[in-house]
Amino acid sequence: MSAISLVGAAKDFGLRSLFADLDLHVGERDRLGLIGPNGGGKSTLLRVLAGLEPLDRGERRCHARTRVVLLDQEPRLDPSLTVLEQVFAGDGEAMALLREYAGVSHQLASGAEDDQLLARLSALQHRMDGCQAWDLERRCREVLERLGINAAQQERTIGELSGGNRRRVALAAALVAEPEVLLLDEPTNHLDAEGVEWLQSYLDRFAGALVLVTHDRYLLDRVTRRIVAVERGEARPYEGNYGTYLGLKAAEEEAEASTAAKLKGTLRRELAWLRQGPKARSTKQKARLQRIDALLEAPARQGRTSLAMAATARRIGKRAITAEGLAVAVGERTLLSDFSYDFSPEDRVGIIGPNGAGKSSLLEVIAGRRPPSEGLLELGATVKLAYFDQHSDVLLAKDGKRKVIEVVQEAASRVQVDGVELTASQLLERFLFPPAQQHQPVAKLSGGERRRLHLCRLLIEAPNVLLLDEPTNDLDVHTLSVLEEFLDDFRGCVVVVSHDRWFLDRTVDRLFHFEDGRLERFEGNYSSWLERKAESPATAPGSAAAAAVAQVAAKRSAPSAKVPADGPRRRSFKEVRELERLETELPQLEQQRRELEQHLAAPSGPDYARLEELTHELAGLVERIHAAEERWLALSELAT
Repeated sequence: MSAISLVGAAKDFGLRSLFADLDLHVGERDRLGLIGPNGGGKSTLLRVLAGLEPLDRGERRCHARTRVVLLDQEPRLDPSLTVLEQVFAGDGEAMALLREYAGVSHQLASGAEDDQLLARLSALQHRMDGCQAWDLERRCREVLERLGINAAQQERTIGELSGGNRRRVALAAALVAEPEVLLLDEPTNHLDAEGVEWLQSYLDRFAGALVLVTHDRYLLDRVTRRIVAVERGEARPYEGNYGTYLGLKAAEEEAEASTAAKLKGTLRRELAWLRQGPKARSTKQKARLQRIDALLEAPARQGRTSLAMAATARRIGKRAITAEGLAVAVGERTLLSDFSYDFSPEDRVGIIGPNGAGKSSLLEVIAGRRPPSEGLLELGATVKLAYFDQHSDVLLAKDGKRKVIEVVQEAASRVQVDGVELTASQLLERFLFPPAQQHQPVAKLSGGERRRLHLCRLLIEAPNVLLLDEPTNDLDVHTLSVLEEFLDDFRGCVVVVSHDRWFLDRTVDRLFHFEDGRLERFEGNYSSWLERKAESPATAPGSAAAAAVAQVAAKRSAPSAKVPADGPRRRSFKEVRELERLETELPQLEQQRRELEQHLAAPSGPDYARLEELTHELAGLVERIHAAEERWLALSELAT
């Protein structure tokens, strides 16, 4: 039985059709993922399913008693309500009591001493005892905590919160409402890695139907059971999760390419016939001319637009970024202290940690937008840095009334890309901005389209150091896959702050994670880091075991360690043999690493399972090499 059905649905956006003749049924336990390019109509389709956006043609069917909740990309919240009051804004007696209780409690906490308020609070408590409202309150507070809204923030009003916290509150309100149909538009935006992991487990247990729009491909792959691709005025369903969709899509594109090749051959023969003299032509001239017209029209109907992301190359020297004793503070709070690292010209570094740890602040220091509170930061003499921050709204503030093409022309009217000179208009077409859209104001673009425009403008300036702060926010999955391929070929240093596991696995080979105001280094990608973290719960951050391990490590690395009076310790026979083995093994491991990197760099089909397997294997090998090198150094320092 369907919870929501669209029959013959059509929706236009100006002269452009978002979808037409769409039949879509959302079952009671469905797990549906919507994917497609930014501006393609995914968010509009969610609003249509929610009953908030009218159809131009067709019909929406939904039982009046079916509760449907939508998390919009820009949720409308009441700025005068507290966080708890907003989360308690759902239907039902328990929610109504909790909402009233939170309001009275807030008045009393604000200093209002009123006997009537106290009496009202007491009466509410008795009524709440009878409908299990306390359990609901506990669950609401737990969801807020899991999404990064602590107890102190829960008592603040919505108007006092940042945009990211408001969105997390809206997500919490949608989850605790427990509707029959839950519609989520980019729910992972502004969540840290732990929040995303928790959300995934919550959605796995959700009892109702789920329709999801997200750029997080791990979440999409694990939670959904059906994919609907919204693209070029069509909405096409695919049975299976995201991984299955990729396989089906690849086979579909291969079939289309084969059909296009056959069509081209047929068209060539027909045109050759057409160029012959009238006497050489068949008597069925009219029918063949009609056939040629049909063939000429067919490629236009089948043609696909694809994002081509490339940048001009700029030489980078031997030094990219040097940080020595770096400290970052916001106000009186120190976010990072004593960080030293030389970023090489070929580094692929990911920075992870909970929200508020200081990831974005560190990137702002590296980008020169804020000074470090202590230490030294130097860029190489040949460094041309580009900072893709979270706030593409800067285009609205600065260029909102300007045309799309003017924003790009300001950076460069012409640019060399892959040896070909392109105009600003041609470059925008590569970034999926057709000529008609290039002359629209920036303010009319969707959030994802503004992010894509921001990225286009940065890349045409030919940077050789890229700082990417949550680059996956608001970008569609196709753009992300093209960006990942671009970074594979990018000749320069890349530093990424992200919670997107798929993106980090594809783009980085070294991580720095925030631990109590320090950056801890890990060789490998994000999946490897999660595995290591899961394997050693006893040494989790903050535990006594972790403190003991850190203390031992500090003693081992202390430069002032004293040599015993009877001289340095000699290598044992066993250690001599171990050193000899390591000297043979290390070159072999390095050779294996080079071979794996060549496999990953080689062009291949969409075998993402194999790609993930090779990535994990490389991360494990890098970690093994690092451990072997450390052991070799330790043994080499011993006397013979």
